[in-house]
Amino acid sequence: MSRFAAHLEARHLPALDGLRAIAVGTVIAYHAGMWAVPADLGVSLFFVLSGFLITWLLLKEFQRSADVSLRRFYLRRTLRIFPAYYAFLLLSFAIDRWHGTPWSTGYSASAIGYAVNYYNALHGEPITSITHAWSLGVEEQFYLLWPLVFLLLMRRGIVRARIVLLVVIGLVVVWRSWLYLRTSAGSAWVNNAFDTRADNLAVGCLLALCAGEPRFERWAGWSAASPLAPLLTLGLLWVSRISSAKAYHYSVGYTIDALLLAILVVQLIQLSKTAPWTWLNWPGVRFLGTLSYSLYLYHNWGLTAGRHAPGDEGVKFLAGIAGSLTLAGASYVGIERPFLALRDRLERRFWPARGRLAHPAPTSEPIAAQ
Repeated sequence: MSRFAAHLEARHLPALDGLRAIAVGTVIAYHAGMWAVPADLGVSLFFVLSGFLITWLLLKEFQRSADVSLRRFYLRRTLRIFPAYYAFLLLSFAIDRWHGTPWSTGYSASAIGYAVNYYNALHGEPITSITHAWSLGVEEQFYLLWPLVFLLLMRRGIVRARIVLLVVIGLVVVWRSWLYLRTSAGSAWVNNAFDTRADNLAVGCLLALCAGEPRFERWAGWSAASPLAPLLTLGLLWVSRISSAKAYHYSVGYTIDALLLAILVVQLIQLSKTAPWTWLNWPGVRFLGTLSYSLYLYHNWGLTAGRHAPGDEGVKFLAGIAGSLTLAGASYVGIERPFLALRDRLERRFWPARGRLAHPAPTSEPIAAQ
């Protein structure tokens, strides 16, 4: 068994929380005013991780029982994602109304229905208190559709499933490129819509379906032969994302970035216990990864509060980070953990024979939640 396949059998995937911390950190840094930080790479990393981890869990269940319990899947997703999200919406609605910026009916409906991504796409990405919820809409639409599609595909064989995913990735690239380069859709649609970002999730799904394949495992081992190998991948990511034209980025660039991020995930899962990557498993980093969903939800409110703190920009930034961590911690302890406990009790009651899943699933912590 290769190092990569062996790591996937662990109760908790190494480097997972570290990767989540990196993803949410890039988003927070960008929204804090560090415009050179590519926040969209953080969101793309969340998408790849979500596709990979959700599919890996579905695949393990299918291999055990030749079936997938859709009721169990949707129960887990609902209790993991919905309570914190709707609490965040309620708070955001109240604050905006108090500030004299009430939400329109369409805006409220899109927020409640996890369709902020299409609201943004149709309205030119307006800057609001919940603009960033677009990625949660993309992920929720993925969670709604993918288990059903996965089950249908796997009943026809894993090879067929891989081929379909490759076709989907190719079709999304063509569709997004045509929209951006040949129509007036613009960046708002291609950046936010599920139909133009599904390739990032599909790359993660394909990664999970290839894991364990002998040829893939040989490649995985080769890709992490040196602890410095991720630096090359990061360099290629930098070139792809930063040193390229908008026409490239909004057409094939998103897909190239997702493929490079998938390679980075494969490398770091294998190398996270090797210098210089051991920091991915440090307690503080793992803690941030655990809070990544809540941090993604509340970081804008935390940063906004920090901007009102007395002092220079550095003090305001630190105050914003402190505020974000405080809000995220309150959400995790007061909302997420109780519902996670409820989820576990319901699983033990209704699916006692299946027990707990092999290791945590993500969500959308933005993103990916356990």
